[in-house]
Amino acid sequence: MSLSTLLSELLTGSESESGTESPAAAPEGGDGARSVTVVHECRDCGTNVSADTTRCPACDGDDIVTHSID
Repeated sequence: MSLSTLLSELLTGSESESGTESPAAAPEGGDGARSVTVVHECRDCGTNVSADTTRCPACDGDDIVTHSID
């Protein structure tokens, strides 16, 4: 499958003709719980920081954001 076909199918939400599932349609973990990753990063330079960081150690920026990825 070409990359353009895969991207097109992912953006439209359709399954491929081969019957494989897209990553978004993959089954959940064995116990039914979804895994959530939380990322804290500096909005100015993109450096990942710890949850309690108030100023970025790389650029001294104070705009720290939190993203939940599930």
